[in-house]
Amino acid sequence: MRIALSVAALLLLPPQESPELALFRKCDCRIPWLTDGAEIADGTPKPPIDPGVDRLHLLETAKALAREQHRLLLWYCMRLPGTHTYRAAVLDTYMRVAIFTDPGVAELVASSFVPLRMACDEKTSAATGVRFPDRIEPALIVMTSEGQIVHTIDRIRTFNADWIRAALVAVLRKHAPAGSFREDEESSSPDRKAIALRRAGRFRDVLDLPCAPLHKGIAHLGLREFDRARSILEKETSPEGLYHLSATEWWTGKDPERTWRRLVENHPDSPWAWKAAAHLVLGRDGLRHGPMAHNFEDFFLQPPDGLPTSTRSPARTVDDAAARAVDFLLRAQRADGTWNDSRYCYGWAGYMIRRRTQEGLLAPGYTSWPDTNHRPNVFMAMTAIAARALLEWRDAAPARVEEALARAESFLRRDDVVLPGECEACYSQAYRLLYFEGTKDVPQMNRIVHRLRELQDRDGFWGHEYPSAFATAAVVRCLALAKRAGADVPESMLQRAADALQKTRHPDGRQDYRHEPGKPPSSERNSLGRTASSELALFDCGRGSASDVSAGVDVYWKHLSLLEAVRTCDNHADQELAGFFYFNSVFHTLEAARTLPEPFRDAHLAKFRAQILAIPEWDGSFIDSHELGKSYGTAMALLILRRVR
Repeated sequence: MRIALSVAALLLLPPQESPELALFRKCDCRIPWLTDGAEIADGTPKPPIDPGVDRLHLLETAKALAREQHRLLLWYCMRLPGTHTYRAAVLDTYMRVAIFTDPGVAELVASSFVPLRMACDEKTSAATGVRFPDRIEPALIVMTSEGQIVHTIDRIRTFNADWIRAALVAVLRKHAPAGSFREDEESSSPDRKAIALRRAGRFRDVLDLPCAPLHKGIAHLGLREFDRARSILEKETSPEGLYHLSATEWWTGKDPERTWRRLVENHPDSPWAWKAAAHLVLGRDGLRHGPMAHNFEDFFLQPPDGLPTSTRSPARTVDDAAARAVDFLLRAQRADGTWNDSRYCYGWAGYMIRRRTQEGLLAPGYTSWPDTNHRPNVFMAMTAIAARALLEWRDAAPARVEEALARAESFLRRDDVVLPGECEACYSQAYRLLYFEGTKDVPQMNRIVHRLRELQDRDGFWGHEYPSAFATAAVVRCLALAKRAGADVPESMLQRAADALQKTRHPDGRQDYRHEPGKPPSSERNSLGRTASSELALFDCGRGSASDVSAGVDVYWKHLSLLEAVRTCDNHADQELAGFFYFNSVFHTLEAARTLPEPFRDAHLAKFRAQILAIPEWDGSFIDSHELGKSYGTAMALLILRRVR
């Protein structure tokens, strides 16, 4: 009886927290935050607004403390009012791990600012003017003690602690109250000099110093001299050295889990171990929490120019942008040949499509988010897009690209990876087809065409989650290109697709968001990203006209500013417009523009060129939805750059 009672008592105890989770929770604890206590729930667009918290009062408390300490106020705003993001928790984690746990950033923030960690609610938005879409989280908002905003850095999508630190130092130089900020004094110590040079991105200069090997190893990593970095850092036992060894492993395609575990076990009191622990704890989506594991934590510093307002860094030329993007994509490939950094999950729509295709197989109480059964299809589609991009930019780094394509193609030939009963199946097959169209592999194209034929529904549509014009148009484009390259594409497939597209087409060319008879039609602005591609698909099928395609491209330019405003959002942010549509819309509308006669074609290409050169991240990547990931955005951007070159 006693044994039974003891067992029952043990069962009632809360589950033991893992050592990794306990260390992960310590991230950013060295910053003395004033905080509203808000925790963001991953997978919901609902802002974490507790009506019991008076955020305006908290802001006044922070301002009073700033007056008392004669400092600026640093407001870390991790969430704004609105439903424009549903994975804001992911970005908040990246900020906490990559930025606020870094010893250099933590020391600067604690010593020179009054730090406030607070979500923005409607009242605070009205009082401060901080609102969407002018600002998109995460945001660092610097204010005077009287509440005047003197600088903001928002839309942070590249996470490098030294970059953020340098940007905050620049803000302090310009706006800090007299005597409240003292720059690091020049030190005669070689190690201190090495740290200062590293923070300035002057890695080559570090190598000339008689400093500790640690700094030279980190400098080689910053220069992307991975073999030299590894030869030094493998001999390191310091927490900082081990963490940078893990970065060297990650950015050369290896799994650093053993190094992260060594850090956690041997140095639990170090912030570098807390950062490592974030990569050993799984998020709600079943993937590692930490930013390095998703290619968001950067170690190859390009110092900010002046006072940056975001992590965007426009490129001067197509070749400059492409060279940096190719380098990023090559480093991001995993050992198995894939690009798998996407954290794309499905909610209710994914649940519904699975219910329709697997009736009766779902357990009672099935949670609508996350649905990750489609993940193999996502990885296949994104690997195909990345491989096609590298195929087109082979000359940028011939030997490295050939090696990467050999690994990728082994994966792309695996028919067993694609799951036809799950979401994204049509995209995974269509973009596989696009890759093999580039290699002119007709037998492989024919096999994929057959699989796409099986995925086409009875009305002629394809759908990534549900039957839609935009998915159907993308598939038709890949089929049309494959047919011209010699693939056997049955005319009946194309004609059925054309019939489907005409069902959702309105007289002015607008296309509905999905095929749902009886629903009100989409507006012109909401269909800006699918009108031209659908008109091109109809034209490829022998329907429609070049003038209809041209009109669709004009609609894109007419409303593009609305899509640009929400590019870095991961949810429907402005009616039907969403960041995750961005590169899909740009690429397929560009494909439509390229079919137009001169002089219209060149005029459009010049506008696309200016558009794409304006949006690279400073690490060379491109991004729309952070949930889709940097490899996807960078690969799509490379396809666009090739077509406007």
